Amino acid sequence: VIAAGLFLLLALPLLVRAQGLAWAWLALPAVLATVPHWALIHEAIHGHLLPERRANERLGRLLALLFLAPFDTLRFGHLSHHALNAKATERPEFYDPARCSRLRAALLYYPRLLGGLYLVEIASGPASFLPRRLLRPIVRRTFYAESEEAGAMADRAERVLLAPATLRRIRLEAAAILLLLALSFHLYGALWPLLLAVLAGRAFLVSFLDNMPHYAGPLDDPGQGFDLRAPRWLQRCILASNLHGTHHRHPNLPWPALEAAFRAEGGRFDGHYLLRPWRQLRGPLPLSQAERSR
Repeated sequence: VIAAGLFLLLALPLLVRAQGLAWAWLALPAVLATVPHWALIHEAIHGHLLPERRANERLGRLLALLFLAPFDTLRFGHLSHHALNAKATERPEFYDPARCSRLRAALLYYPRLLGGLYLVEIASGPASFLPRRLLRPIVRRTFYAESEEAGAMADRAERVLLAPATLRRIRLEAAAILLLLALSFHLYGALWPLLLAVLAGRAFLVSFLDNMPHYAGPLDDPGQGFDLRAPRWLQRCILASNLHGTHHRHPNLPWPALEAAFRAEGGRFDGHYLLRPWRQLRGPLPLSQAERSR
């Protein structure tokens, strides 16, 4: 995964210049490596990537740099997802028809689904350089300050992400990411559209797969998540992230233990990992549908 990230950002333009544009197709498998890339970061977030805590965090931060987003923002965002999994606030596919038309919901839903989530994660780095007085309302709004059902999540986000030590780490990693991107754009030169295509491919994969294991699932269940069938080789490549419901029910288990937990619970699959994501293209759903799916 690290090699794929370095290849995309630094080596691909040199290869294409030396061998011709036909070699640009090698970007495709490297972009697909974004899926196990996030799976590794996810394991680091939960403290499962390496057994020693400091080594786990260091490797997680290195992987996050190549993912182009600060580790602390990724970690807080994911752990808040676990905390709010049973709430409509954390489920981007649902909207309240009494407050929002389906058209307006779609205008928010599809950009997020097709790449916007990853772009927000990347933007969290440069945004961290804003003065705290300007950064504070952004952090609070991002973590649902206007939602009653989110409880004190906005307060927690402000307390954690804007703590001096954490903010220093985020800004340091953001500076490293910006330098890496600047070097990448320099190396691509006139081939910059290829770099944008690479980043767009990453953005699509990350954003399209993010809420996929929850789309149209019932609310009010903190352990909600679909367990999806996948070939054994693919399950290993994505670190069993197809068993997403089992992960939500057992977030303290590392990925190699998820299949045993799934079978011990008599689990059943809710579809196929390669097919279920496309259901999201149906668009946003009224909250009344969440009520019916309980």
